[in-house]
Amino acid sequence: MLIYIIIFALSTLFFYKASRISDTKQRWLLVLLAILPVALIAGVRDDCIGTDVLVYGKDCFLDVYQSRWYSEIDLVWMIRMEPGYLLLNYVVSRFTGSYNVFFGVLMAVQMFFVMKALLVFRNRMPVWLALLVYYFSYYNISLNQMRQSAACAIVLFACTYAYKRKLLPFLIVVAFACTFHISAFVAFAIYPLFIFLRRTQSYKMMWSMVIMGIVMALLVQKSVDVVLATMGLNADYAHYFKDSTHGFFITKFLITLPMPIIFFCYRKRFFRKETIYLAFSLIVMVVATQARELIGNDAERIMNYFVITQIFALPFVCAHLNKTWQKVVGTLGMCFYVAYWYYMFIYNGYHDTFPYTSIILKQWL
Repeated sequence: MLIYIIIFALSTLFFYKASRISDTKQRWLLVLLAILPVALIAGVRDDCIGTDVLVYGKDCFLDVYQSRWYSEIDLVWMIRMEPGYLLLNYVVSRFTGSYNVFFGVLMAVQMFFVMKALLVFRNRMPVWLALLVYYFSYYNISLNQMRQSAACAIVLFACTYAYKRKLLPFLIVVAFACTFHISAFVAFAIYPLFIFLRRTQSYKMMWSMVIMGIVMALLVQKSVDVVLATMGLNADYAHYFKDSTHGFFITKFLITLPMPIIFFCYRKRFFRKETIYLAFSLIVMVVATQARELIGNDAERIMNYFVITQIFALPFVCAHLNKTWQKVVGTLGMCFYVAYWYYMFIYNGYHDTFPYTSIILKQWL
């Protein structure tokens, strides 16, 4: 656990410095230094860290390494893997046969797009705080869902073009994201959705969406039975708090509520054209916790493209408070995200990224 916290802190420190420097060359040098720690840890990890490493990550790279030309890559991988992801495998494999190097490069690509997206707003909010939120929310997931995490990071950058209302760059970047994971095609809907929400500017509609999502989620999860179980009236339902399926989703649902509640309690101050999509993102984040139960197994992963912009919520709130409240809300907000990270990835072992092990790291040390 400690190694994650150390690399998150180190990376965020460099990025904090980068976000406050006006010189472009110095800024990107610091961004590179911010990327290195998280890319290094992703690269040197054992192949048991992240389920998908053994599902496709390791074997795909080793097979590509044995191919002389891109066209000679096994047809199975050509059909199963997206071209952008395969091409990155191929390029890295021309320099090394180590899949660990590839995992590090893939993480570096992912974080490049995340940090590039954050820097767009460096003069409007403490973007280093958004990076911390990203690490505690998505970094461990990216050690498992490698292709989709890269696609989500690219879509996050595409959202900056939606914010600026630049359609063509938005379409190009989303198309690029699709070359890492085909599910990113749903992100094409972000631009028209962004325009629609900016025009409506109806927080009543947002509240209606929130209430409907909450009611549906709680009904599906049989909340009455859960309450009975906690009261000891029916032990048969106790697994709703303990299992990694039902109880996991209920707890995850409850954990996601604080930030949307804060955001909407101060809606008169925060609710504006520029942040309407952020409000929508927070709504989707809450509903997405029940998506597997409501829609299907892949629903939550697809909704991630609409949820990822929620990393801007805490820094945006802090940017519109006085210095005293910035510290209070910022500290409490990060405590919430750290608690979320601990419960999900450390306590529950979500995505199989804890405990972290690395034979390579042990050899270096």
